[in-house]
Amino acid sequence: MNTADIIEMMKQMKRNGIRLLELDCEGSRLKMKCADLPDRPAAVEAESSEPGQYQSVATGQTNEPDEAVETDENTESVKALVVGVFYAAASPDSDPYVKPGAAVEAGATVCIIEAMKLMNEVTCHSSGKVQEIYVTDGQRVEYGQPLMRIVQE
Repeated sequence: MNTADIIEMMKQMKRNGIRLLELDCEGSRLKMKCADLPDRPAAVEAESSEPGQYQSVATGQTNEPDEAVETDENTESVKALVVGVFYAAASPDSDPYVKPGAAVEAGATVCIIEAMKLMNEVTCHSSGKVQEIYVTDGQRVEYGQPLMRIVQE
């Protein structure tokens, strides 16, 4: 086991929500525990009265499920991979990862979703420009909910 293996295990722990990992390998023992992540502003959760609708905590507007978001072969709809709270930036005083009109590269982090006190980075799969962001900072999001649209270049 080398440093690259340990770093990859740390990334996988964060990505999969693993808080503690103990490993015995070839006479060596390794114990890793995820440190507490920086505090984020508390988000107020709101439930929609209509099934299949998402309600914005900040504005009270509803977004239709992903079928209503128009996409074509030249656009990518970045969707929430977990239920949680959407954050546009790494911390409250940081600049957002992306803004409408910003150029992005494939694999770039475009936002964070906090789920069970774990920060999950959301990445885009293609290069292009952010055309529209559907949610606001601190908004509760559902699995599969469209977060933003990227026009591929």
